[in-house]
Amino acid sequence: MKENIGESVHRLLHLYRHQVRSAALEANVSMPVTHIRSLKCVNKINNCSAKDISDRLSLDKSQVTRVLKELLTSNYITKVRSPENHRSQLLSLTDLGHEQLSKITTLEQAAVERMTRNLTDQQINDFIRISDTMISDCVSLSKCDKQN
Repeated sequence: MKENIGESVHRLLHLYRHQVRSAALEANVSMPVTHIRSLKCVNKINNCSAKDISDRLSLDKSQVTRVLKELLTSNYITKVRSPENHRSQLLSLTDLGHEQLSKITTLEQAAVERMTRNLTDQQINDFIRISDTMISDCVSLSKCDKQN
């Protein structure tokens, strides 16, 4: 039974990404997943910095720097010096960034609606709980591996 989990997770992730990408292309929203996830971080994290994004998304600093440069060039985010630490820059969404994130959120919600239309609220809650447990287990194992 456990050997089927990997395949199920892979298929679910692939289908979800495909649904969101297809809807995004139809809505003329063309943005890599890393850019989308970075926009979400900037929106969610108070006084967000590149290090916050790097930590949250488990990406190296140089990769985050490239993504942020593209988001700045596209006028989706702005950055200002942190008043507490002048070496750090705080990120925030521009109006255009908020618009883009709103479009993406709508597309993601539509994909989730399609994927969960035959599930009860209890099944959805169970799925979230189980997924969170699996993620937590992976994260704690990853931290143990780094310490050894």
